[in-house]
Amino acid sequence: MAVGFLSGQAPKGETTLFNTPSQLFKPAVITAKNLKAEVVDKGFASAKDLCTDRYADGCKKLGITN
Repeated sequence: MAVGFLSGQAPKGETTLFNTPSQLFKPAVITAKNLKAEVVDKGFASAKDLCTDRYADGCKKLGITN
């Protein structure tokens, strides 16, 4: 959503809050244990984008591969 907003795309409101179209999200705490499941597997970011340079070794330890 943030990338679309920054690209000039208007976010789609799925509900109304204070007379304003809104989209509500459930927050998730991201830890080393759930990074792959919450970020990569859900498509928020790819392993290719996350596991660059200084993060490559950490990704390997967590089982996140390109």
